[in-house]
Amino acid sequence: MEDLPSDERMLKTLKDFRDSNITLVEWETPLLQRLGYPLAPKPDFLFLVPDDQIQDACNIAISNGLLDSDRPRSYISEHTNKCFRFAFGTSKYRLILLPLSWTGIKNEELVTVENTNLPCSIWTIPIPAFCAAYLRILMQEGPESRIQFIATADLSGVIAYSMFDMSYEGSYMPAPGDDDYEEDEEKDALELEKAIETIKKWNFTEDTEWARDIMLQLVSGRLQYESLPGMGGTRISQV
Repeated sequence: MEDLPSDERMLKTLKDFRDSNITLVEWETPLLQRLGYPLAPKPDFLFLVPDDQIQDACNIAISNGLLDSDRPRSYISEHTNKCFRFAFGTSKYRLILLPLSWTGIKNEELVTVENTNLPCSIWTIPIPAFCAAYLRILMQEGPESRIQFIATADLSGVIAYSMFDMSYEGSYMPAPGDDDYEEDEEKDALELEKAIETIKKWNFTEDTEWARDIMLQLVSGRLQYESLPGMGGTRISQV
């Protein structure tokens, strides 16, 4: 859950977004955290904004005294040529706005965040829409690009932490033949089976149904991220 910014200019900007009915969709770190990826919280604000509202949103930020951010680029959004970056909190923190169309996410995929500390409404997306959006990003980016590197880590992290037990207890790694090794193998197989069944039940839109097969292949190990079309891969096999 996002915390209220201590910077009065940023707080006023969020209130003005509300008063102007700007649609704000959480993106990157806040979204990844909501989907189960245990990233450290950051005071930056990252929003997707409908294309027909993003100029108004930028004008609101500028009118409240937010200036262009000159901090090093670290988010996917900042490595596109589409985002708008603003600094707040003595220039330490960032407000980043990115056109919704860049992700391919549609309005009908948005879900309202029920509880937020912010003075404005926030929207989010469910995990099927997230996966489809990240697959689009990966397949439109060239291999070894910074966006491709970050997006691969984000997508694989969300899948790992939301579907598999990523905890580790013990002081050694079980070896073949150990009872613990066999138990771990059985546990891993059950988790994989459950993950595959979960993805099969996801609700994709008609436009994103293609993502289901790709996610099934990625999770099952039949497909590697670097083999996705556009990243050096040429075809997707059938599950």
